[in-house]
Amino acid sequence: MARYAVQLGDEEKIRYQEDGFLVPKYRLPERTLGQMREAYDKLLADNPGIASDFMLGPHLTKPGTQGVRGSRQWLTFATQPEILDIAEQLVGEDLILWGTTIFGKPAHTGRATPWHQDGDYYPIRPLETLTVWIALDDADPENGCMRFIPGSHKSRTTFSHHWEEDERLTINQVCDAQHFDEARAHDLVLQAGRMSFHDVYMIHGSRANTSGRRRAAFVIRIMPGRCHYDHALGQKMAQPHQAHDYGKRPLFLVRGRDRSGVNDFTIGHANEPVSSSVQGKPVQG
Repeated sequence: MARYAVQLGDEEKIRYQEDGFLVPKYRLPERTLGQMREAYDKLLADNPGIASDFMLGPHLTKPGTQGVRGSRQWLTFATQPEILDIAEQLVGEDLILWGTTIFGKPAHTGRATPWHQDGDYYPIRPLETLTVWIALDDADPENGCMRFIPGSHKSRTTFSHHWEEDERLTINQVCDAQHFDEARAHDLVLQAGRMSFHDVYMIHGSRANTSGRRRAAFVIRIMPGRCHYDHALGQKMAQPHQAHDYGKRPLFLVRGRDRSGVNDFTIGHANEPVSSSVQGKPVQG
């Protein structure tokens, strides 16, 4: 009997190590994809004052700095066994979920995301995180699909970035151009329900959506249990990333155990519904 519901081949694991990202063959069942789309419609209806380009922490019912009123349904979506199986094969058996985001990128007005590395402002030591990017809609160059610089993760370096004040961008932290060759960019074309997994050091971005089609995606952040999410450091890093709540992020041990021994699974859980995940036990999704 196979150990995992979704078993990666050796070639896929090698590709992830070489390129820094992987699009597995697995695709969400149509029923699950439909449930996620319905949940997204409800999330938009519950948060009319928040721009859909970037909605932080939909898996939390307690609004953070950005004010998103989320639902535990997104925590269930984030901890599907098939997704955790793939994550485990890429970064190890101990998995801690520390964040989710929905990038809505609406038709005609969806903003661009400049070239950047996520880890430049993550309070995780050692810096290791796996990002799962799930397409809720078909994603292609016309509606602003994700773009990667293959192999840009290999040096395990956080490159220099600069700050750009531009309301047309989803984020303002931009990787300096000398660190990559945009001509090597890979467009991540995905059908709805397909997903990618990418390394924290990967340089990536996306163009604006000028098409008549939405390009929504649900993003999951998972770190290995050997890492420490340093809330105190996250509080110091709050400026200029106030909306991200890095000092108050709740952690969920979704598989294995906390091998660092120092992660705090109580911060950020106040007023959250009591569940098996609050004290760092696996979520039963």
